[in-house]
Amino acid sequence: MTLKRLALMAVLTYGLLALWAWTGSTSNTETLYAPSVPATVTLGMLTAQQLEDRAEELTATTTTTSTQPVTTLAPFDPDTKCQEWFQTAITVGWPNNTETLEKLGRLLWKETRCLNVSYTHPAFNGHDHGVAQINQTAHRAYVEQLFSGTMEESMSDPTLNLRFAYLLYSEREQAGKCGWQPWKLC
Repeated sequence: MTLKRLALMAVLTYGLLALWAWTGSTSNTETLYAPSVPATVTLGMLTAQQLEDRAEELTATTTTTSTQPVTTLAPFDPDTKCQEWFQTAITVGWPNNTETLEKLGRLLWKETRCLNVSYTHPAFNGHDHGVAQINQTAHRAYVEQLFSGTMEESMSDPTLNLRFAYLLYSEREQAGKCGWQPWKLC
């Protein structure tokens, strides 16, 4: 039985290599990997108006500073788990209130022990992504539609992961249902 399996694996491996060699032939690779040639650019002197506009832009950007407002977190028990994610969660839409943040902390602790378990993490289980463990079977199409990227890439970003978790939570809450249901915390 073992010899038959080895023979089958050898035949499959050979077939895959032959397929790979066929699709990687020079005629295909030249077409697929042809370097793009940039368009020719002609440089010239700036007009007086262009120089004035550039000077105004530089002055505006050097004198104006944009600062993000610092959000003061709602008071919560100092023993609350996963507090390091609360600022990010609030930034992406989660309500800044004690009850929600503490429950979010319990969710993140339950799911990942506060780690961003993405598809490259050693603890990745093959179907739940990121700090909030978004399930790819249930949510792949929705994630890829919202974030214009693959499930794996999008949900590896903790900001996008927490944003998507908030969307799941808030859509259920707005419908009069328990927002924590996707994580079985109702």
